[in-house]
Amino acid sequence: MSTTDPAPLSRKQLQEIGEQLANDRKLDILTYAAAHEQFTVTELKRELDLPHSTAHEYCRELHEAGLLDRLQEKPATYTAVDFRIELSLDEIASAVEKESQTLEYATQRYGDEILDEIVALWDEIEAGELTYREASASLGMEHADFLRVASELDLLK
Repeated sequence: MSTTDPAPLSRKQLQEIGEQLANDRKLDILTYAAAHEQFTVTELKRELDLPHSTAHEYCRELHEAGLLDRLQEKPATYTAVDFRIELSLDEIASAVEKESQTLEYATQRYGDEILDEIVALWDEIEAGELTYREASASLGMEHADFLRVASELDLLK
């Protein structure tokens, strides 16, 4: 996918975009966004007859996937992102290989259980009981390696 950034997509980005585009209501939101310069969740709710919580959640998810921009206004205002998805088998293979290399490197360097150990600590991190640095130190990992693995496991949001 390209907007203004020609960087190749990661495996997680490919999955996220595919999930978003597989939802008919989210496609309706993207169609609405394409026809309007900007819109609020309230406008979207009214125009597409969606529950407010659903419209809010779907806009947030589309924003996180890079398919909508959120303006820093009150109430939250969204705009369409002009994007193009161009995939080839080589790009898909590259995304999968890149992730595999990161996780393989981590298990080789820190042991076969490291991925499970990171996932097990994640509840403490999300609860604010551990910082990323504290978690990486408790596992005996380089901080940058910890963050790369957490990113590949789709834990960072």
